[in-house]
Amino acid sequence: MRILYAVTTCSDRTYRELFADAPVKPAFQSQKYHRLLIEGLAAHTRVEVIANAPVNRAVLKKPFLRLAPENEGGAHYRYLPAVRDPICKALVVGFGTFGRTLAMADRDSAVVVDCLNRVTALAAMAAARLRRRPCVGIVTDLPDMLGGGGFSKGLANFVIRHCTGYVLLTEAMNGYLNPKGKPYVILEGHADIAMERKTPDPEKKIKPRVCLYAGGVSQRYGLDNLVEGFLRANPANAELHIYGPGDYVPRLRDIARQDSRVVYGGMLLSSQIVDKEMEATLLVNPRPTDEKYVKYSFPSKTMEYMASGTPVLTTVLPGMPREYHPYVYLIEDESAQGVADALKRVLEHSDEELSEKGRRAREFILREKNNVIQAGKILHMLESMEQRR
Repeated sequence: MRILYAVTTCSDRTYRELFADAPVKPAFQSQKYHRLLIEGLAAHTRVEVIANAPVNRAVLKKPFLRLAPENEGGAHYRYLPAVRDPICKALVVGFGTFGRTLAMADRDSAVVVDCLNRVTALAAMAAARLRRRPCVGIVTDLPDMLGGGGFSKGLANFVIRHCTGYVLLTEAMNGYLNPKGKPYVILEGHADIAMERKTPDPEKKIKPRVCLYAGGVSQRYGLDNLVEGFLRANPANAELHIYGPGDYVPRLRDIARQDSRVVYGGMLLSSQIVDKEMEATLLVNPRPTDEKYVKYSFPSKTMEYMASGTPVLTTVLPGMPREYHPYVYLIEDESAQGVADALKRVLEHSDEELSEKGRRAREFILREKNNVIQAGKILHMLESMEQRR
């Protein structure tokens, strides 16, 4: 079965060329998610990516950019022209995606879309329906719980309702989005199988010890409690390093200027972040669990953290299956004092104990949840759908 994967993305090589020096890396989490899933699918079958490069007006200085087709990770990328004007861009993306999907879809193909890439997804889904081919929608967030206007949310929900199958993060998502019981598969995410080639080295750990967070730097994600908890814990010979964009950055910069133990490193490329994670002592995810959206989510950083071989300290996320719990340290009390107590408890362990915890987590995630294994579950669902046609 051939996969036509319509999405806003580009190859890793092109992403580095476009955004290596950009102060803001657009769609960096989405970029990594789709790149890994594309490579995982390509390990099983032929994958054609109908790609809308994630450029924005801040990066694209000229009115028009055409990227040449390329092969990476076993997949073939065919790029739509990148256009600076937003109205022209929507037209190019919509009609371009529809035309290419319609031309390429045949009786041995299936279409995969990111339902939050509304224009791209709608165009590819319409072409799939005309060709009577299955269209699987990837849903990484509920449109109803995201920002944006009612029209944008309505369009995303329209796409979701008309997909023939789903890739979801949690079982709670299925209950919310899939009242008709269409085929679905739960993938919390996927670890990069290529991490098997990057062997953790205790000798490369930074001294003093580093507690690290990488992701959305927002109060909504518990960054205020993380910073306050670290300062209250006051661990000996340790620093807190934070990377990423968000509304908490101005406050974080102020704190970092006043206390050298807190370091804000800005935004880096994904490969640079992975290197930082492997050099750290502890990786932290303080995301609060009391907001409604949390049970429908599974932070992709959890898998990236675990694959690094550095131990992970996280809140007890409701979307995290219990099979993960033995491989991570848990924050039971999410207040600043609770975070402080958890940091103290974990950092009392020796380097050897921490290394063993990280090693076991890495083995689990790369064995059970790598992108090739996870992608295989999507193909199995598609094959089952074809047998029922």
